[in-house]
Amino acid sequence: MNVYAYIAAAMVLAGVGVYLYLWRKDKSEETPAPPPPSRENARPPPASKSAAPKSAEQVFRETFPGTRVPPPKFKPFRLRAEGCQLRDSSTGEMQPGLRIEVSGGIEVGENLTVDLIVTIEDVTEGAAQPVYATQDRYQDDQTGQFVLRTGIGKVARPGRPDSGWTSVGLIPFANIRAPKSGGRTLRLSCLAVPSAISGLSVVDERLRSGMLAAATVNFDVILLRKGYVEQRFARQNAAGLVVCLGFAFALHMFREAGRAEPHVRGWMARHQAEMKGEDESFVSQTGQSIEAAYAMARNSKTQLRVACRELLAYEVAGMAQEGLALCVHIARGDDGIAGDVMVELKALCRELGLGLDELHRHSVDDDRGGGVADDQEYATLLGLDLGWESKRIRRHLLDQFMKWNSRHPKDTADREMIAQRLEAIAKLRQRYL
Repeated sequence: MNVYAYIAAAMVLAGVGVYLYLWRKDKSEETPAPPPPSRENARPPPASKSAAPKSAEQVFRETFPGTRVPPPKFKPFRLRAEGCQLRDSSTGEMQPGLRIEVSGGIEVGENLTVDLIVTIEDVTEGAAQPVYATQDRYQDDQTGQFVLRTGIGKVARPGRPDSGWTSVGLIPFANIRAPKSGGRTLRLSCLAVPSAISGLSVVDERLRSGMLAAATVNFDVILLRKGYVEQRFARQNAAGLVVCLGFAFALHMFREAGRAEPHVRGWMARHQAEMKGEDESFVSQTGQSIEAAYAMARNSKTQLRVACRELLAYEVAGMAQEGLALCVHIARGDDGIAGDVMVELKALCRELGLGLDELHRHSVDDDRGGGVADDQEYATLLGLDLGWESKRIRRHLLDQFMKWNSRHPKDTADREMIAQRLEAIAKLRQRYL
């Protein structure tokens, strides 16, 4: 009797369980499922390709961050850039370049003659970095940055209406120097300003406050020319090779590398002193680099011709002259430079691609050490006033260094002219900073 009771109870409980399961299933089908939780880093929707062009104020704030003079909110230009092939007027060879065109209106308060100014920045790594010019006509006087100026003539009040695309200029990539070579993203900015102020530096407040309209566009390009950041590391390696050259000359000429040690140490100290005002990490890296070169060259037998060839391969302006000057110091004895040593120095000049006038300049009256007259000559060469305060002198010398160090001279006369200015910069930085 008890067994049948247990069986009946079990069947009742099983029936209740089946009923509850089916009831919950029906309710879940009737109730919609809740939405999935949102992701914190969800990708934003793609920007519209037909977005309105940036205003003149936006363009200028991006191009010159930190400006205190907001430009007027006039109707902006439209700007476009495309790659092209340009013929070199001197060699006839084709080279890659950039064609720039603008479109849009310019509003003026009175009849004005207007110019367009095109600047270039490198935005590959996020923050804008300056792009420097390699020719005088494209260089900003104060900063050395690339600036292309184009006159568009008189604009009558109230302004110039919208028009089709108008060519602003052609820019060979050989005329610009970006931070690095390879694939880069350049930002081009076109500013419309009255012709009366278009010759001002791009960092001048008067140019900013007088701007009439602006536009900007990014352009992807492959640059083959070594960038100025890469050039800085080339300078490090070239400085190390100057150290090697000094030891190699002493070993070649006098059969003892030890003769070069005090002269090389003195040159290393002067080279470090001439880097005042530059980035501290770069100065520190340069010091480590030339110390390593010193340790290696003192304990090895570097061939003189190999050291010359490797030094020239870096194409750093002024370093060949530095190497020759160091060897002249090493060659000088108590009675001056012996005849057989002078023969070897002349051969060294040929190896370094320098003229004999460069050797004469370093060997005649080499111990005079320079003075006020020399400093004034250097300052005049660089457009510098020695009466300026230290901060202004430092800024001017840094600007001049970036201007002349970005050049790629094609003939001996240009190389010598650039070397003179770089030497003047180095001497003044050593004495006044």
